[in-house]
Amino acid sequence: MSLKVLAMRIKATKSTSKITKAMKMVAAAKLKGAERMMLAARPFADSIGSVMAPVLSPKDEDEPPENSLLLAISSDKGLCGGINSRVVKEVKLTIGDKDVEAAPELMIVGSKARDGLSRTHGKYISTSFDETYAGPITFSLASFLAEQVLAKPADEYTVLYNKFKSVIAFDVTPLTIKGPAVLGESGVLDEFEFEGEKEDVLANLYQFNLATQIYSCLLENATSEQASRMTAMDSATTNANDLVSKLTIVYNRRRQAKITTELTEIVAGAESV
Repeated sequence: MSLKVLAMRIKATKSTSKITKAMKMVAAAKLKGAERMMLAARPFADSIGSVMAPVLSPKDEDEPPENSLLLAISSDKGLCGGINSRVVKEVKLTIGDKDVEAAPELMIVGSKARDGLSRTHGKYISTSFDETYAGPITFSLASFLAEQVLAKPADEYTVLYNKFKSVIAFDVTPLTIKGPAVLGESGVLDEFEFEGEKEDVLANLYQFNLATQIYSCLLENATSEQASRMTAMDSATTNANDLVSKLTIVYNRRRQAKITTELTEIVAGAESV
């Protein structure tokens, strides 16, 4: 490798380091906003979930559902570590080698999981939603997704997402909810009086609960994405700086060797005269 090529590579690596450092700072700023929204939504989702969980959460003694739906939440952008590949891996493990009829119906939020599954598991994907994160994550967005999920009747719905624990720790977590028919059969709200038809009220309550959980899952995943991107860009910046240091040492050694050779040639030429 010539000195000119080494100098160009050092310059290019320094430019890459500046870009990744800027991306880390942007991700850090976005992380603060995403974490603030996530922490504000957690008590809201937990309070609703605590009321509905005793009825809608599957139990070990329950029979396997005849049909189910899996909603996998990923991101639309890359350069955020392995959070999307983890979701893809978990979806593949969930589906296994089942036939399309026996496997859960698959809906995907975010283009990254769709791209990761389209080649090997494209036949299982029924619906995918792109540009989900083009604007802020709102409850209206979660309500829309809940409507799309409930438009496909199933005995069990599972939301797969990255749960935020810390800046460097987030786990792929499934949230499973039984179908809406269970809520009416449970009699959990029989002691209450309703304005209007009880079936309509319970259906709206179920959809509200599902939208709330999806809203919380979207915020958890978005926070995990920004944290993972910040960590990935920090590692990329460190690696780029290390590479610049190594290339600079090689460049200086070769440059010194070339100067020494030229001086030797000049001295040898002068002595011959």
